[in-house]
Amino acid sequence: MSSVTNQTLVNLNGNSKVASRSSVGKIKGIVSVSLAFLGLIVTVTGLGLMVAPHGPAASQGWTFLGMNVPVMKDLHIWLGFGMVAFIIGHLTLNLKTLFAELKLFFR
Repeated sequence: MSSVTNQTLVNLNGNSKVASRSSVGKIKGIVSVSLAFLGLIVTVTGLGLMVAPHGPAASQGWTFLGMNVPVMKDLHIWLGFGMVAFIIGHLTLNLKTLFAELKLFFR
């Protein structure tokens, strides 16, 4: 019997531990994918800000991927804050694994 069938039968018998584990797994997946997506956007905007002209030339209509410097700065800063929130969530959800790995590292 497959594990999917076993989980379904366990849930029908009233044991909700498997259901909560799968929902935590879904949340972990959503947090990880969101973190990767935000990281990609923050990286791209950071590269754009790095190559952007500074000083008076920045207001001369220069764009990077259709974004001007003020838009890139705002996007970079606010999505960076969003990343911090997702990093805290990611660490919280994976705290048990983190402690186990640190324990092995410092043996």
